[in-house]
Amino acid sequence: MTIEQEIAATVRTLYLFGDVVKKHRQRIAALGGAHFAATAEASAPRSKRPHKRYGTAKVVKSIKAPKGSGTVVATYYPGNLGASIKVLTFRRAPSKVFVGARLAKGKASGTFGRGVRTDGYYLHMVELGTRNAAAHPFFRAAWQRAQPRVLSIMADQWRRVAQQFEQTHKITTI
Repeated sequence: MTIEQEIAATVRTLYLFGDVVKKHRQRIAALGGAHFAATAEASAPRSKRPHKRYGTAKVVKSIKAPKGSGTVVATYYPGNLGASIKVLTFRRAPSKVFVGARLAKGKASGTFGRGVRTDGYYLHMVELGTRNAAAHPFFRAAWQRAQPRVLSIMADQWRRVAQQFEQTHKITTI
């Protein structure tokens, strides 16, 4: 076999491996994301009491209604924020995964945090704080703790994919 033929064979093999990478990248990223989501869920602060979100009809939009006035739109029970942290995929980024708070679909009203329904729309408010509430950063700290294990899980999976590809295509290493 000439050097040109060996180069062509190597390029074909690399293209085949690229297809394998495309096939497995979301699954492997989701495995690492699942570990991080579990760490973040365990780290999420839990309130001691339920919180309510109110809806008020306003005559003038620029005037804020008094706290606690209006009708209760949603009740958030302790543990809702942690339970809402999931591995997320989006149609616009099909090869990527994200870890964050899953939002309620449709109209976010009712009861959250008991059973299956969760709505963590306020994750950024807890993490960064607001004008009226101090920050309780847990998400970044959870990432710092989980990062070595996440990278280890993903590297192990990529090693397995590479070994399987090597055996399937009878590749010899030098």
